[in-house]
Amino acid sequence: MKGIVKRFPGVIANDHVDFEVKAGEIHALLGENGAGKTTLMNILYGIYQADEGQIYIKGEPVEIKSPRDAIRHGIGMVHQHFKLVYRHTVAENVALGFARSFINPIEEVRRKILEFSERYGLKVNPDARIWELSAGEQQRVEIIKALYGGAEVLILDEPTSVLTPSETRELFKTLKEMKAENKAIIFITHKLDEVFEVS
Repeated sequence: MKGIVKRFPGVIANDHVDFEVKAGEIHALLGENGAGKTTLMNILYGIYQADEGQIYIKGEPVEIKSPRDAIRHGIGMVHQHFKLVYRHTVAENVALGFARSFINPIEEVRRKILEFSERYGLKVNPDARIWELSAGEQQRVEIIKALYGGAEVLILDEPTSVLTPSETRELFKTLKEMKAENKAIIFITHKLDEVFEVS
């Protein structure tokens, strides 16, 4: 991201910001609440559009005007407030939003969930309904959704704010495993101790 500017009425949230993340690294985006961290990542994920500046992926300029564009470019985001349908199962939530899921049977979606669960330690039952899950388990569903969408760059917005200490340790282990597989992780936080532990 080069020269990103985002203005809202009465405030400049991002003022000519440059930001770079590389494959195989966990990059902490650190700052106080209101510093513009989430706004910057919402631009990368296509929720907002920058007023000025350019996004590059692998050195090539790209236009990201929606989350669908971001997903197509291999970018996934786990928001601070989860975007899950509580009465649906884990597998149904993962399938939602991906056109190919209407072609793939739900059994194929379940298989991929179990594969990601095994590979990254994201333990979750594909047949459980979202309302039955803890906040930590719901976050795992969001991470699996991003992976199912093909994310090579994963943005996590204040991910530990809803987690217990043991769930936080499990999340950090998962992120390190993703880093070892050459994924780029962007970890938004305002907690300095987490930066030293995970990045």
